[in-house]
Amino acid sequence: MSRRIASLAALLCWTVGCRPADPKTTDDPGSSDSVDTADTADTADTGTPTNDAYAMARFTHFELDLDPADWDTLRHETRNVIDVLLGDCQAEPFGSPFTWFPAQLTIDGEPIGTIDVRKKGFFGSLDEERPSLKLDLVEFDDDLHFLGVERFTLNNAISDPALVRQCVGYQVFADAGIPASRCNFARVTVNGVDLGVYVNVEPVKEPFLDRHFGDATGDLYEGTLADFREGWTGTLERKTNEDSDDWSSIEGVVAALEGDDDALIDALAAEIDLDNWFTFWATEVVVTHLDGYAGNTNNYFIYDDPGRDRLVFMPWGIDAILLPQAWREGYPESVYASGALANRLYGHEEGQQLYLDALDAVLADVWDESVLQSRVDAMEDVLLPELGDDERVVSRQIEVVRDVIDSRRDEIGDERADGPYSWDIPMRDSFCMTDIGDVTGSFATTWGTLHTDDPFTAGEATLSLVVEDETINPDEVGVVAGTVADSGEHLLYLASWISDHEAIIVYLVAMPDAWTPGELTIDFDRATAALFYRDVDTMADFELVSYIVGTYTFDEAGTDPGDALSGTLSGDLIAL
Repeated sequence: MSRRIASLAALLCWTVGCRPADPKTTDDPGSSDSVDTADTADTADTGTPTNDAYAMARFTHFELDLDPADWDTLRHETRNVIDVLLGDCQAEPFGSPFTWFPAQLTIDGEPIGTIDVRKKGFFGSLDEERPSLKLDLVEFDDDLHFLGVERFTLNNAISDPALVRQCVGYQVFADAGIPASRCNFARVTVNGVDLGVYVNVEPVKEPFLDRHFGDATGDLYEGTLADFREGWTGTLERKTNEDSDDWSSIEGVVAALEGDDDALIDALAAEIDLDNWFTFWATEVVVTHLDGYAGNTNNYFIYDDPGRDRLVFMPWGIDAILLPQAWREGYPESVYASGALANRLYGHEEGQQLYLDALDAVLADVWDESVLQSRVDAMEDVLLPELGDDERVVSRQIEVVRDVIDSRRDEIGDERADGPYSWDIPMRDSFCMTDIGDVTGSFATTWGTLHTDDPFTAGEATLSLVVEDETINPDEVGVVAGTVADSGEHLLYLASWISDHEAIIVYLVAMPDAWTPGELTIDFDRATAALFYRDVDTMADFELVSYIVGTYTFDEAGTDPGDALSGTLSGDLIAL
């Protein structure tokens, strides 16, 4: 999703799990004992052959060569927010829109062979120039591997300008006894073009399960906007035993959460490894994983471990952790409880105490600031020589991470000084979107009119709307267009009073290259459109009513001051 049209698109971000602002364009808001860097790669089994592939001291060079047309298709594949969230979007997993392509792989100058490669990501990490990638080395040859690794996940770290957050965070989870991915750094080159530094994160696949559990035959689920409550389990995606119809382990948690308080802990203990769960929950909070399970019902794995016959939680998608307070304003420091499991337990006397005990244990036994800082030192030693002109920027952002490491204990302690935080935030309603009507209109204005005194009478425009069976045909509609000075965004909006105290705005923001004669599709990448409403008697500002899915057709599309801009619009109104 383009950061240059963030003024509207960011409204969707927290729902779908991307950051509401781009840290790469944000100014720096902040401004020991030695650790064996090989140990930071894996604490589960130091004898594992694949440890060398994830050793922190290793900086791996991945070179991919594939048909240029395939690469062009791969990097432009994307998800459309509306397509994902429209209708009964919680009925089944979101799935992947991405295509596998054959490529020749070379690692550290050694030819590996023909592999499969595809783009990866939900929304927050999608990028056309530096896409995150999945590599499957065994698609064409079962014996192909690199240092024992058959599949690689290469993250572009778009949400982490410091580059170190994932590797720091996964190791914190591992130190807490939570099964977690190993992690180090790499450079990716495609068809001779250097895409820069990536984070090499161990995929949660059968080898991962074998290493941590000694048995990969259990059911593995990936949680993406999925929860343990009625209507929210459909988006859990099976990653093993895909053809199984047995959902009893998930249904058991849902049923336990719907039961009486006096039986809650015992009922959950029959379904979940509660030691793992409370530690996982506390660790999510300590590392500020707002986009994880407890904070956003997102970015997590659960495994039905055959050895325990219980569900085990594991982290995923932690590139936006260790955030300074300025980036998590409005969120509590000592607990996240948006997920049903966390929410019910935090509101339960015994459950809350078990959580707080786990939080204290993580802070006392795992969150060792000197060890964490030493690990960041080791990561800097590997990263900085590879960064070239970006070294200063990344170093400054790493200092932000260091500041969070040093301040996190006090932030949590200060909030708890007068007792446990009182969580009264309700669990959110369904995030699916519905079609509530349609809009058509026409417009004619000149570029550079954004700051006119009265946009409701500027230019010439018409609007016709049907909103939840109510027809709205304003008598007078104004239209203005231009470039926003601070952000450089190109936008157009039609404004109208629909009563003596009610106003609406139909708003389009689009990439600069989208403003050309012809049809522009609202794709939430190059262009985003929405309907806003304000009652001046009761509302301080305009509020979002719906997004618009449709087209703008430009007859004239000049973007220099005084240029003519005219055309028509037509679309459906899609609301959360």
